[in-house]
Amino acid sequence: MDFRQIRYFVAVAEAGSFSEGARRAFVTQPTLSAAIASFETELGFALLERHARGARLTSKGEEVLETSRSILREAERLKAASRGKPPGRPLRLGILPTIAPAFVAQCIGRLRALEPGRSWRTEDAPIAKLRERLTSGRYDVILTALAPAARGHRQLELAADRQALAVSARAFPRGPVSPEILAGQPLIVRVHCEQLQSASRILDAWKVRPRVVAQTDSDARALAMVAAGLGFCLMPDSFEHPDVRMLRPEGVELTRRLGLEWVRGGGDGWLDRASDAW
Repeated sequence: MDFRQIRYFVAVAEAGSFSEGARRAFVTQPTLSAAIASFETELGFALLERHARGARLTSKGEEVLETSRSILREAERLKAASRGKPPGRPLRLGILPTIAPAFVAQCIGRLRALEPGRSWRTEDAPIAKLRERLTSGRYDVILTALAPAARGHRQLELAADRQALAVSARAFPRGPVSPEILAGQPLIVRVHCEQLQSASRILDAWKVRPRVVAQTDSDARALAMVAAGLGFCLMPDSFEHPDVRMLRPEGVELTRRLGLEWVRGGGDGWLDRASDAW
């Protein structure tokens, strides 16, 4: 067993559901479920029972929860005791600009929590540059849309999103939604989107010709324009705005796996250790 299994179990026990536990632990639900299932197999008994409204502890699970909390508290004490050590050099993190800002902030916060004494330096870059600079050693780790890992690289998948149609909440269309809804409609184009060509091919296959009214490399500007009712925009459904709704058009399955990638042994070997504790 390892700390991840214990931490995920405590997260679900305290949240009362696997979905909320995964959100609190900042991992995908399948990853969390698999870790807890492995934990239960190693212990030889069930810790949690699923039910319609979430999950509840078994009698054995209640006993293990107290022990698990104690283990995590002791681990935090050890971390606190080690914070007086001289920090390593700054970790250089390259970030894909098309990842939602809230998700980026959560990732950096989680990495910092794993080794509070380490300093950071981040830089945005397009996906091709991220991979090139990671291989050349300019970056220690990148937060990106994951592709098959290159030889000698390691990856840690953290979440997934898919292309959606961002619309003004005031103009929410009723009934089934397909790419045809864009025919003749004002479209705001995110020119920096790495899935732009794939989305264009889908519109071509549907014989849909939207009316491009704006091109921008700013996701914040695109969201603001959509919220103001100036047009629709194709963008990842992980982005949020109080006046924007994300619709999932039928037949559009452009998904991304989001996560960290680094060269094995990079970051003074710290990244390999950190991934095991994530």
